[in-house]
Amino acid sequence: MLAYIVAALVAGTAAGGEGTAASADPGVMAQQPDGGATDRAGRLLAGMVNVPAREWATRGYSRRVGRAFEQFEAKVGGPMQAWAGRALAQSSDDTVFYPFSGADFPTAHRLYPQASRYVLVAMQRGGPPPRPDELDREDRVAMLAGHEPLLLGFLRRGFFVTQEMNDGTTGEAAVRGITGLLLAFAVREGFAIRGIEPITVMDDGAVEPHPGDRERGATWDSVRIHLTRRTDGEPVILEYHRVGLSNMSLKPGTPTYAFVAGLADERVILKAASHLPQDINFSGFTRLVLAQAPTIVQDETGVAYDDLTGRFAVELYGSYAQVNLLFDDADQNTLIEAYRAARTVPRLPFHVGYRKGTQACMLVATRPRAPDGEPPTGP
Repeated sequence: MLAYIVAALVAGTAAGGEGTAASADPGVMAQQPDGGATDRAGRLLAGMVNVPAREWATRGYSRRVGRAFEQFEAKVGGPMQAWAGRALAQSSDDTVFYPFSGADFPTAHRLYPQASRYVLVAMQRGGPPPRPDELDREDRVAMLAGHEPLLLGFLRRGFFVTQEMNDGTTGEAAVRGITGLLLAFAVREGFAIRGIEPITVMDDGAVEPHPGDRERGATWDSVRIHLTRRTDGEPVILEYHRVGLSNMSLKPGTPTYAFVAGLADERVILKAASHLPQDINFSGFTRLVLAQAPTIVQDETGVAYDDLTGRFAVELYGSYAQVNLLFDDADQNTLIEAYRAARTVPRLPFHVGYRKGTQACMLVATRPRAPDGEPPTGP
């Protein structure tokens, strides 16, 4: 039975069009010591493999997940990218910093599709890459069954629920971390996976390959995925870091502080962040972003509106009149009043963030440039 799924995976990879030139590139092969198994795993998890009928469980998974991705593309992914092309400055050398992201690579990529590096930060474990072609049928089915509700939940809502992520990737769960979700999103977003490695943050905040034993799960808490954009063959880096952003973790002089401070002057995304950037326990993180970021794209759960308007030019999109009931203690009166007072607010052609009736909002905060052309770095 395993031979059928391996054959299907190989055929699916070939059909995806990586190209023989990329396969022959010594640099690519040096990053792909698994012979392409990581890319094949991503394609299987993304529902992009044609599976023989006798593999009924896997075939049903591919059909359901594939349909969910198609619906997400029509309702969120495509409209979001079109909106971003009009509303956001784009550059091919951008690094995008997405704190409180979970495994949400689609949002980062759709907002900044030309970026060369994406850095996602959350508290879930990355985990070693899944190896479905090394599993027997029972374990492979269990692996897919573990990933399916996580993928479908995100594709339906547009964000991850922290408790669901924790329950679905720890303890006795068949899914050990969120790396498989990242792989599935990467291939669905139009990338070939060239390789993957565990990473760690050094004392100076630099990111380096993890020196630990790759057979140990803890070595893979954070991961770097080497991608190739299929449309133009350009290399792209996707990093996921398991890093705490509260004041307890983000103390000056620590590697975590140096790491975050080094990213806070990049393009920042804040979405479905549970209003944590407005919480006093995350004030250190918020101060860094306010002092350094050239742009912040966020929903209402990001930096407080009052703090943005003192430092940035803020454009409002969509509508906003109430807080999601789960966060009814969050003070959003100033933002609600800003939407009420605005004469015209451009429509948002997709839903984003937590449900608040029919409302969805995005704020684009752009720091005014100093006279010398450089963005100011003061508070």
